Amino acid sequence: MMDNKEKIENVDLILKQTWLAVSKMYSDMAHEYDSTAVQALTLLKIDPKEGTRSTNLGPKMAIEPTSLTRIIKLLEDNGYIYKEKTTTDKREVIIKLTEKGLNSRNLSKEVVVNFNKKVMERIPVEKMEVFKDVMTEIMKIANDLNNRK
Repeated sequence: MMDNKEKIENVDLILKQTWLAVSKMYSDMAHEYDSTAVQALTLLKIDPKEGTRSTNLGPKMAIEPTSLTRIIKLLEDNGYIYKEKTTTDKREVIIKLTEKGLNSRNLSKEVVVNFNKKVMERIPVEKMEVFKDVMTEIMKIANDLNNRK
């Protein structure tokens, strides 16, 4: 029988609990503005000056195309974005922010920057470097195991 010191930590549980807490924080903040965290993230991934090709948004967000289509439609219907065809390829669409979308994006950016600032205030730089290294290794392990199929 192992005592608590020998007990092996459940890495995926720590990751999941942490992400759920962060996700809930972002969702609760977005809810105050009648939005969702995913909508806010989408606005953050759109270049505020040039716009962003719709085909580039999915990979930037690690989200399924069908989900992204629904989010884009919702943002467009609510006046946060508009679509513009490119001059070179009429099938290609650039997603651009409206004034309302830009204001909402700036608010979202402020929330993310403030959260990161609070983390950096509380966690020393050396520990953050170790955290990034560990998270990168965990991602590599997960990707390696995923690619074995």
